[in-house]
Amino acid sequence: MKSFRSRLFVLATFFLVFPFFLRRRPRVEQRITILARPSSIFPFLNDLRNWPLWTVWGQREEIDYEYGDVTAGEGAVQCWANSRMSGLLRITKSESDERIDYELEIGDGAYQLVGRIELQPDGACTRLVWKCAWDLAQNPYRRYFDLLMRWMMRRDYAAGLENLKTLVESSDKPQEVAA
Repeated sequence: MKSFRSRLFVLATFFLVFPFFLRRRPRVEQRITILARPSSIFPFLNDLRNWPLWTVWGQREEIDYEYGDVTAGEGAVQCWANSRMSGLLRITKSESDERIDYELEIGDGAYQLVGRIELQPDGACTRLVWKCAWDLAQNPYRRYFDLLMRWMMRRDYAAGLENLKTLVESSDKPQEVAA
């Protein structure tokens, strides 16, 4: 019995102390290389109407999208809602064939995230880097939630980038001419 109490005490101490050593500003970063020039990829990123084609969020459940007057480039806005929550995606900076910066607000601004997608040309290929960060976790125990969010977002970003790679590489291939 004494051994059980000792183990329980060590475990409880670990869970109480561990979050103080976790990153305070959570970040996620995923990379992929696509066999296409940045000019072939950029329209899928810069026009928010194209995001549902490659992101994975709409594949899990139905999402309703609405767009502002501007749908591509700086100032483009996408409002979305599903059965559990709603949000707003806004492109804050757009540099043609180089990068886009965006803000994402979820739950009427309760959660905010800033992100960037960079395109780095490398010969016939392009390296894509998709990264984001969100607000500081002042409460150390909220960092457990941030751990879960980082895991989920890494998974979603990786799947979305794979979808984008498939979409771009299949649409970038030259059409065969029937003889």
